[in-house]
Amino acid sequence: MKTHIYCFPLLVALLCSCANGGSPGHRLVTPEVNYEFSGGAGHYNYAPSIIQDKYGIRYGFICENRDPFKIVDYVYLYKGIPTKEGYKWQPGTQILAPSDTGWDNCHICDPDVREFKTTYKGEQYNWIMTYLGVDRWDCNHNQIGLAISKNIEGPYIKFDKNPLVSYSDTTRWGVGQSTTVVKDSTTIWLFYHSTTQGDRFCMREIKLNDLDNIVLGEEKAIPFLSSNSYPAFSEENVYVVSETRQSKYNDIPTWVGDVCRLAYKPITESLFTEEDGWIEIGHVGPEESGFPRNHNPGILTDTKGYMITDDELVMYFTPAMTGENWLWSYDLYSATFNLKSYFQ
Repeated sequence: MKTHIYCFPLLVALLCSCANGGSPGHRLVTPEVNYEFSGGAGHYNYAPSIIQDKYGIRYGFICENRDPFKIVDYVYLYKGIPTKEGYKWQPGTQILAPSDTGWDNCHICDPDVREFKTTYKGEQYNWIMTYLGVDRWDCNHNQIGLAISKNIEGPYIKFDKNPLVSYSDTTRWGVGQSTTVVKDSTTIWLFYHSTTQGDRFCMREIKLNDLDNIVLGEEKAIPFLSSNSYPAFSEENVYVVSETRQSKYNDIPTWVGDVCRLAYKPITESLFTEEDGWIEIGHVGPEESGFPRNHNPGILTDTKGYMITDDELVMYFTPAMTGENWLWSYDLYSATFNLKSYFQ
């Protein structure tokens, strides 16, 4: 999951229900926080989309710079192998780059990969990636693109009619930071940040099984969540992690939140209701991570965007220092929440 690290606007919208300290009878869960991996000196990692296959292997699609100390975003893949000592991550591999020209020629980031069969130019592909592309160095005019692959590890090719979700105004941030959930064999739910009407978190249903006949549903706002939010579904609940701002400060970086929150609502409740039904389970802030900034949360899911188990939830996020070296402190961490104890 996915905030631009260099020029994202101030995140001020909070999960309103979280002020209640969780649902009645439930104490907030303190997660187990662990370091996962780094791109090395002069590199940043952020915007994690991490999925787990049926063999327990984890695939982390991450935004990272290719050249040390140069701020240009690429998409990298980190592969995590389960061992008795926990997950061992292989070195990252670049799998998608900005285009030479066009709508995504400056940065590409915020990758999200799902297992979904679609046809393109007479061939079948098994994996889709939505990603953010931008063609302005002031980081306005963000749009959402599509790449496809026959194999989870690539190669990924860009859809020739990108962007999938366009944005015309070059003076505003645009659309991006997408997460997808596979609805069925023909359709996905696309969740993303949009500045079409202010800063808001949105969902759009898209028929995507035939790339020659894409059907884009209307953009619908999901109230009471910050624009930088990422959901996952189980049979009973919708879980969402959100980057929030709880402290006022003047330190660099000024646009990075300090708390990543985890909340849920029952699957029977509407996402679009004007009544807030989100309940906080727990969060990662400076006390939990040891870092003053904590942002870009994402949820570990199966290959189609659903919870792997009801017993725990793994949030991946990016902590950061303050001061002049904040950018190069962006490594990937995890926070594991014990859901079984919370719902007992």
